[in-house]
Amino acid sequence: MKINQLTQKKKSSNVEISIVRLHEKTQQWISEIEFINIEQNFLNELLAEHIIGLCTTDNYAKAKLLLNGIAHETKLGNKLIDSIKEHKINLALLIENIYLKKEAAFRNNHKLLKMEVENYIENLRYVKEQVFELVLFIMKKEKEKKLLSE
Repeated sequence: MKINQLTQKKKSSNVEISIVRLHEKTQQWISEIEFINIEQNFLNELLAEHIIGLCTTDNYAKAKLLLNGIAHETKLGNKLIDSIKEHKINLALLIENIYLKKEAAFRNNHKLLKMEVENYIENLRYVKEQVFELVLFIMKKEKEKKLLSE
């Protein structure tokens, strides 16, 4: 009988450690998204203040589209942070054994949030790539203009 109680305690301890890891992962996601927000502000500033004035008609449309994409992704990031914070609170309650019967639901929610965070990061990578390509193209054109005018 004592062995069974020891086994139960060990299982409970392993579950708690696993939930603590999920809780730590949610904090990591929040930190990543907050850093992404800084990157988005930089990209927005780069496009709006430094590049738009140098754009030709085709590039101007692309720059405006990228600015809209950054604004959209920023809103999504803020909503995602709110969802993650709510999930983090639920995990903390689960660690305290308050929501023990809902553990499976929280784990499923964690998986969904993980996919959303991964998609969000992937979308940012795409937007950054597009912004950098546009900036590089415009910088090359400006350099050509300078060289031709000299």
